[in-house]
Amino acid sequence: GPFPAGACIAMNSGWDRKINSPSFRNVDEKDVMHFPGFHQETAIALLEDHDIHDIHDIKGLAVDTLSLDHGPSSDFATHTTWLPRNRWGLECIKGLSDLPAIGATLVVGGPKIAGATGGMSRVFALV
Repeated sequence: GPFPAGACIAMNSGWDRKINSPSFRNVDEKDVMHFPGFHQETAIALLEDHDIHDIHDIKGLAVDTLSLDHGPSSDFATHTTWLPRNRWGLECIKGLSDLPAIGATLVVGGPKIAGATGGMSRVFALV
């Protein structure tokens, strides 16, 4: 069905299980990180595909990895597609496996940091 107004689409890759190990960053011999993320085409579809939702419904993306983009990204295409359209993103989310696939309400609190593009947040999910 349609996404509710203000929805957040969260990617639960299970990557948060690696948080306390070097495999969380998963750096190769060329100092390139490797982890999953949202593809730019996914962001475009969520923004523009009126057959699956109203364009104003989905406001956020969340991932349990270090970035909305996949690890080796050098152009951060998902960031530059998603965020300038008055959308937000959460990275390094822990505990997505504990939530239902649909229906949790997120409460996100974060400090205002002048001139910053982001900052640490405290995120709660109400089920």
